[in-house]
Amino acid sequence: MGNDGLIHREESGKLRVIDVNKTFTGGRQNLAVLANVNIEINKGDFVCILGPSGCGKTTLLRCIAGLEKPDSGEILLGPNSVRGPGPDRIVVFQDFDQLLPWKTVKENVAFPLKVNQKASRDKIRETVNRNLTLVGLDEFENYYPHQLSGGMKQRAAIARALAANPEVLLMDEPFASVDSQTRTSLQNELIRIWEKFQPTIVFITHNIEEAVILGSRIAVMSSRPGTIRKVVTNGLPRPRTVITAGFSEIWNELHNLLVNN
Repeated sequence: MGNDGLIHREESGKLRVIDVNKTFTGGRQNLAVLANVNIEINKGDFVCILGPSGCGKTTLLRCIAGLEKPDSGEILLGPNSVRGPGPDRIVVFQDFDQLLPWKTVKENVAFPLKVNQKASRDKIRETVNRNLTLVGLDEFENYYPHQLSGGMKQRAAIARALAANPEVLLMDEPFASVDSQTRTSLQNELIRIWEKFQPTIVFITHNIEEAVILGSRIAVMSSRPGTIRKVVTNGLPRPRTVITAGFSEIWNELHNLLVNN
């Protein structure tokens, strides 16, 4: 195969958003949400999409997930065009109520494996146990969602997403509604999961500090209609805190990009 085979392997997991535009129509009004969005995300990358409220971050994520269709442009995962939702792209939402309320934590995490019908009972049990231990919920496997705190529900949602073994984990401000202590704990767990399994993560946030703590690269969006203003590489060593050397410099760069939109 030679060079062609090498190129194919290198491109196989790359996520590419190419000249994507999206306008919502309501009555007589048209609302331009995304304008000529372009970004490339390599396999195993952790990219934060940072922007002000209402700039189109969630719409971009939904387009990548296949839940929304761009008006023009293209989204590719490897060589394949995104035409709709698929098991290669799983979304963790901000909403605490994304779990199935009539199923236990264990049953929620097992659900995508049972839907795909490709795993044996032993494999499902092994995957569920591993993922619940990974997010610290192994003692709550028989609890129902209404018995969990908000942070625990998000842990369960992450465990369920990982059970599907997606190529891309899409996260729409999943920690925005929890308290600061829980947010820090969830951020640390997410980094630990990413370092262990190396999924590609696209993480939506409007919080500069969170973007610097989590992202290997940070894509800053403009105000609506949203476009990618700049992608900032974040080479700070992990684990990161606000007192990490160089943290304030990256924070200031991102802040200036946002306020000078």
